[in-house]
Amino acid sequence: MAIGKFIIFEGNEGTGKSTHIQYASDYLKKCNIECIVTREPGGTAFGESVRDILLDTNSNLDSVSEAVLFYASRVYNYNNVILKALSEGKYVICDRFHYSTLVYQGISQGNKEVIELHNVLDEYFAKNISLIFHLDASIDTSFSRINERDISDKFEKQGKEFLIKIKEAYSEVFKNNAKVVNVLTDGDKNDVEKVLKGYLDKLINE
Repeated sequence: MAIGKFIIFEGNEGTGKSTHIQYASDYLKKCNIECIVTREPGGTAFGESVRDILLDTNSNLDSVSEAVLFYASRVYNYNNVILKALSEGKYVICDRFHYSTLVYQGISQGNKEVIELHNVLDEYFAKNISLIFHLDASIDTSFSRINERDISDKFEKQGKEFLIKIKEAYSEVFKNNAKVVNVLTDGDKNDVEKVLKGYLDKLINE
């Protein structure tokens, strides 16, 4: 039985993940590849209930509590949705994965417990990943896009200093990861799509 491919989209707020995930999903379907899209936190009814807690603008959870909730949602989604789809030969696109917890609740907060938790669980979550698209944009671009939204979640409302911390943390996390493709999204959407298409074609033809 063919094993599917696992594609992750990661990146700062306002880097266009939703837009480019939609493009990638549509492109794979045009190539007659069965594909599912999931997200973090979320992907299951349980995960979506956790998402409501984590993204609540009134939340005052500490970063360790947030990380544990993210991992609870992640383990359930990974075991019950992602691995099942991969075993059926499907492609899976995930909007954020365990690197987001390392970046948002770990490195950007200087939280050693969360960083250690990531190090313990990294191999378990990373072993089936085929490709990571790290979408990146300038702080001004990200900030401008966030401000155009009608509704913002807890993380989107934290301002430019927060965006700078997240951007720097992603650069640190991904600098030596061979599965990562850095994609700049400041420019024209069509140019970004050409880059994504090139890497998707390469993955399909492996």
